[in-house]
Amino acid sequence: MANRNQPRNNSAPATRCHIVLVPGFGGFDALGQVEYYAGITRLFQQWKRNHGPLPVVLHYFDNLPTAAVVTRAKRLRKYLAKRMARGEILPSDRVVLVGHSTGGLDIRQLILDLHDLKDRRVPVDGGRGESARAIRDCLKGVVFLSVPHWGTNIADWVHSHCILRRTVIADLRAAFAGSQHCLLDQIEAAIAGGAAALTGAELLLALRDALTEANDHSAGRDPSRLADAQEAASELDLYFQHMATDFHVINDLTSKPYEGKKSPAHFNDDDRKKELALWRDPPIRTLSYATVGGRPFRFSTRSGCPAPVFNLTNPCDDLEIAQGCGLSAGTDLSYRFTYRACAGGPLAWPNHPGKVTRVLGPPPPQPIELWDNDGIVNTASMLWPRGEITLVLADHLDIVGHNRLRPAQPEPPEPSKLRREPNREPRCEPPRTYQSYDSLGSSPKFDDKTLEDVWTEIFFFAALPSELSQNRKSQRRSVKMASAAGTGC
Repeated sequence: MANRNQPRNNSAPATRCHIVLVPGFGGFDALGQVEYYAGITRLFQQWKRNHGPLPVVLHYFDNLPTAAVVTRAKRLRKYLAKRMARGEILPSDRVVLVGHSTGGLDIRQLILDLHDLKDRRVPVDGGRGESARAIRDCLKGVVFLSVPHWGTNIADWVHSHCILRRTVIADLRAAFAGSQHCLLDQIEAAIAGGAAALTGAELLLALRDALTEANDHSAGRDPSRLADAQEAASELDLYFQHMATDFHVINDLTSKPYEGKKSPAHFNDDDRKKELALWRDPPIRTLSYATVGGRPFRFSTRSGCPAPVFNLTNPCDDLEIAQGCGLSAGTDLSYRFTYRACAGGPLAWPNHPGKVTRVLGPPPPQPIELWDNDGIVNTASMLWPRGEITLVLADHLDIVGHNRLRPAQPEPPEPSKLRREPNREPRCEPPRTYQSYDSLGSSPKFDDKTLEDVWTEIFFFAALPSELSQNRKSQRRSVKMASAAGTGC
């Protein structure tokens, strides 16, 4: 009898491949039923069904939301060491890390740390753990998704408004801890009163769902639902607590170092040359996806130059954000705000960046300007100097599955209820309405087909790299960057 676990073709890997999804800024695996990488499990299962029983495993890493990159990288190192110590990842297996946004910087820091640690062990579960060298030897590939390799202007903007940042986080914690039910009623009233249409409906919907899921009153008399609500509430409270006590990641994402501390985003040419040398032995394959959002604004600056810095106290800047007409038609307030904050700032064109060789989906705006971004990260900062780079017309959260509203799936009915009502199958509604949101309402819209194509390529890159080129559905084409046209700002 044939072994069901045996791959059906000769190109399949002989050992297991582990794909680890690393979240970015605000990182989490799941908060309640909201997933950071939304719907990726479904795409993974679909891909496996289409290509036979392959020995590939998908992992979701749960990181700290706003801790420094060095802290987040240490947590990732312990996660991998634990998986190896418990036999979930064997020394002969292959690990491919997929990092979105700040998660890509975490991966870069991880590889630096593993090299420095050499044969030192990473203790886990009270035991000896695994050696840093053994973890490094398993790393065979890295996928970068919208990663700010040279920092991003929006981090500089947030850094310059530290009082506003702290106030917002403190207000969120106080509102959640003080009265979930009252706050939920206020949000429901705001949505019903039309505030959603003015401020970006899906952000309000996401907050409403989070509060509903974490509210004891929504559980009724169902003990299981009550336990889920209490767990969701504790997760949210801990999440806000982490943000309030450790927000050092913002310093690691700026385009220049502050307080004398550097992250991988701040490496100079010599630092980057030494870093890349560590990726060659043993070799690590790389694949990058750079994202660029639709342009909601037009800036009267010379090509190749940054946009003016966004000034909250300037009525003209505020009016520009508030209006949703002209170029910004079809976008919401959240996207216009973050895009504008990301467009202007100190970020300069990187030295020795990689080159975009492919475009997936609709054509992007050209040439790519220094102020072009996906709402969170400047596109010019995403050009990792190794491996192939694919440009995608998408905002920052589209590429991880938050590109549209997706209704939450109903819970399966309990067998006991089915026995009591054999002719009627009860429908157990979930405590939330949606499982993903278009939190950055950009335009043009990023569709599900392009999302599926991106992740199909990632799965092939990780598990069947020899077949990757055969399954790509877009032609190679270069993208013009405005740096060649800029003659000084």
